[in-house]
Amino acid sequence: MTALSKFISWKKGNTIVSWVLARLVFQVIFNRENVPKHIEILDDTLTDHCSRIKRNRWVTVINFMIRPRFVRRLIENRLNRTMDSHEKVVLSLDKELTREDFYPKEKNKRQKWANWFGNHFSEPLQFFVPGNGAYKNFSPQDPKCELYDYAGLEEVCSLVRLAEKNGRKIRAVGSGHALTAVAQCEDYMVCTQDMNMTQRPAKEWIREKFRDGFEVEVNFGNKKSTETHYLFETGGGTKIRHLIQALTHHKLALINQGGSSIQSISGAIATSTHGSGIGIGPVSAFAKSMTIVGKGARVFRVEPSDGITDREAFEKDAMVKKHDIKLIQDDEKFNAVMVGIGSVGIVFSMILEAQPDYRLFEERIMRNWDDVREEMMQEGMYKYINSHRHFEVLINPYCDKEAPGEEGKKRKCLVTTRNYSEEVPGKHHAGIERNYISTFISGIAISGRLSPWVFNKNHLSIPRMTNNSLKRLVDHKDDAGGGFEDLARNVLDQGLGELKFYGYAIEFGFPLEKVFEAVDLIIKNCEESQGYDQLLAAPFALRFVKKCPAHLSMMNQSDMCMIELVSVKGVTGSYPLFMRLERELLALGAVPHWGLSVEPWHRPMVEKAFPRFKDWEKEQEFFGGSTFRNAFLERIQTS
Repeated sequence: MTALSKFISWKKGNTIVSWVLARLVFQVIFNRENVPKHIEILDDTLTDHCSRIKRNRWVTVINFMIRPRFVRRLIENRLNRTMDSHEKVVLSLDKELTREDFYPKEKNKRQKWANWFGNHFSEPLQFFVPGNGAYKNFSPQDPKCELYDYAGLEEVCSLVRLAEKNGRKIRAVGSGHALTAVAQCEDYMVCTQDMNMTQRPAKEWIREKFRDGFEVEVNFGNKKSTETHYLFETGGGTKIRHLIQALTHHKLALINQGGSSIQSISGAIATSTHGSGIGIGPVSAFAKSMTIVGKGARVFRVEPSDGITDREAFEKDAMVKKHDIKLIQDDEKFNAVMVGIGSVGIVFSMILEAQPDYRLFEERIMRNWDDVREEMMQEGMYKYINSHRHFEVLINPYCDKEAPGEEGKKRKCLVTTRNYSEEVPGKHHAGIERNYISTFISGIAISGRLSPWVFNKNHLSIPRMTNNSLKRLVDHKDDAGGGFEDLARNVLDQGLGELKFYGYAIEFGFPLEKVFEAVDLIIKNCEESQGYDQLLAAPFALRFVKKCPAHLSMMNQSDMCMIELVSVKGVTGSYPLFMRLERELLALGAVPHWGLSVEPWHRPMVEKAFPRFKDWEKEQEFFGGSTFRNAFLERIQTS
């Protein structure tokens, strides 16, 4: 292609996108009934004519256009004419959400911390930022990443001593990604942002059979095979996005990850955060060794009985002796520490199991839920979902009764599968982008504020809008998009820019034999509440996760289906519907997620959902004791 033809093609693509965007803006302001049609046109146009670079340029242009306050006020006045006062939109640019939360070391009083949802906050007596890592300018190429932060470890120990001397509670906090009060503390809070100095392949004191890679058995596609995995050491405060950078620098990758990378790795492990894949456990299952500072400022390196550490070499080391680090290799204690909900101590560092960098091929197909359900029952649940490395389903809680034809009125779902790209049979023409419309909109600074207004204004159309959302995600080998193929970290990360701050969820685990009963219960409650104009503004998800031995993991008892119910902050009726659904699902035997719940927690509920809770309490007393028990845990224990 000549330079002239390239220029003409570029100019043509930009002109087409410009025209479609202008028409969409016109429809939003003057003819809102036609907006869905023009969103579909925009989606097709972006797919055909807009690369990632172009899309980012358009996002920048639009954000520049809406930055002046008077522009946003004009849009607000137009949109709010017929809205009730509690549903009116305020188009803030949300700078407070888009900036990185950064806490200065020198200011340890009069600080305020809040979880991302804003329903729990603390104004602690003192706020500490220990560690010598680089948070703002994180780089895995920094020579400090090859070192262990012993000075930071001693700093954390001194904070625990201070708390105990003054009779105060102490608690570490990461990104505040939990919807519950699991991280809250009013005494001493420890921000872990700088506890990220160490980022290196684990070699020091590692037993020979684990030091340079080790074989593990995996079961994907209903076939058992072996893979070579490796050990990687990271700081307890490392954000998952930074951990991914560090692993990539060493040509490694996480075995699995949740849908967002804004969490800290310790927070994800402490609450048994997971991805999807019945042959893959939650993130906590990848932890092979955890170094924690517990009560009495004692330092423990905790591992399973057949741990990775060479005890003789470890106990002879001068730095180990200097800092009095005690090696514990015991299954019961490790299974308590693995998912510690922040109460077994402060996790200073850990060693994770990782695998060589790999690519995934993703397909998304829209189907009728009844058909998928029947196939699962005929083939057998485990066999069906293990046909792929990753398998998940998004289900519309509602049927679109206004759709033309009987087929359109059936309940829709989106089936997502992901497999190693080299194992995908036949040729495919997979794209290098997914979900053009959602990733485009999510970069616009007012999209989060606008989303609840769209659903509140058109609440009767939510069933149809949900189907349209599922349709826009369709992307498979036989479709025009050809599927999505990329490095695993890009395929697994479902982060949605600004929108991630406005979606919120509750989540519950069910053994495979109870999945359909739970789905039916959700649908029944959603359809009943629909008669009162209370609707969820998103499909709910089924994700399948392998059993995990951690006492407080949602997957402790068996392989589980994690059912995530999602909505958008500010949509009228969603929150009370969540509360109703949670009560109903718990009565059915659900295992709640430690970080995704809206109902109060109490001891009978926890003991029913987590049969090893009493065993965990014994180990919590050993490692953390009262110093690390916050109000959330104490309410559970005494209720």
